[in-house]
Amino acid sequence: MHADLAVFRHLYGASGLWLWAMAALTIVGSGWALIPIAALTAFERTREHALRLIALLVGVAVTVFSIKMLVGRARPCGSLAHVHALVFSAPHDPSFPSGHAAGAFAVAAFVAFEARVHPFAKIALFVIAAGIAISRVVLGVHFPSDIVAGAILGTLSSAVYFATRRSFARKERNEARTAGIL
Repeated sequence: MHADLAVFRHLYGASGLWLWAMAALTIVGSGWALIPIAALTAFERTREHALRLIALLVGVAVTVFSIKMLVGRARPCGSLAHVHALVFSAPHDPSFPSGHAAGAFAVAAFVAFEARVHPFAKIALFVIAAGIAISRVVLGVHFPSDIVAGAILGTLSSAVYFATRRSFARKERNEARTAGIL
């Protein structure tokens, strides 16, 4: 807990352009990001990928909410003296784990596993996800351990999703071979 507070105190309380950059990253990592993802369902080429990502993000959101209700950790802006939420009003749900971090890292990992894009684009998505996560500490609404847990949860959720998907695909291919279809 001491390291968590030390890192929090180091990151919290930015001002000027850095504060507004963090606010912008928080907006990018919020639920509003589902709008462009949902828009991808309109195109046949991206529909299946977008629907899979939406399903993954719904699962991540349900998991985050469930853990938040079980753990019930107070946010720094509600539990530490002289700390308040910056730029936006303080969320009312518990702090642990960070939903922004979980969602951002789930998207980054999903693209890393699913998309055929340049490796630098994949790295850039993880850098953006880290920025989104860090923004939550800078703005005073999460402890560093909240965002680390969210990042791990989002990344592992994508990994489990793809491992499960590959397993089912392999099983279907084996059944098709057995049935003489392939």
